[in-house]
Amino acid sequence: MQQRLREAVATGILLAPLLAACTTVPEGPTLLSASTTSESVEVPGTFVIEVAPRTMRCTGVAPMDCLQIRRDQNGPWELFYGSIDGFEFQPGNHYRLRIEQTPVDQPPADAPSVGWRLVEVLEKQPG
Repeated sequence: MQQRLREAVATGILLAPLLAACTTVPEGPTLLSASTTSESVEVPGTFVIEVAPRTMRCTGVAPMDCLQIRRDQNGPWELFYGSIDGFEFQPGNHYRLRIEQTPVDQPPADAPSVGWRLVEVLEKQPG
């Protein structure tokens, strides 16, 4: 019984980063409102996300703090295990960001095959 439990825990530890990487990467660029008005401005290869004012405790390879993001203003918040190049999160602020998704050449087996880069901070408000 203990051997099975150890095997299950070891498998979970090994698979957690892979599952986390799979659930935090969008299937393709999603376009939300790209300006602070109700207009949408399409910029090829980019999409807009919201970032909640607080991080949440999560577990990737080890316990860490994850950003809470969503791509739809009315959608659920998702934990984001990765990083956004060029973005420095400041707790207590709600953000709308324009993000560019780029492929990662030869990513490690436990890492996502795409990276996110900050293009523009569209909004930053105390949250």
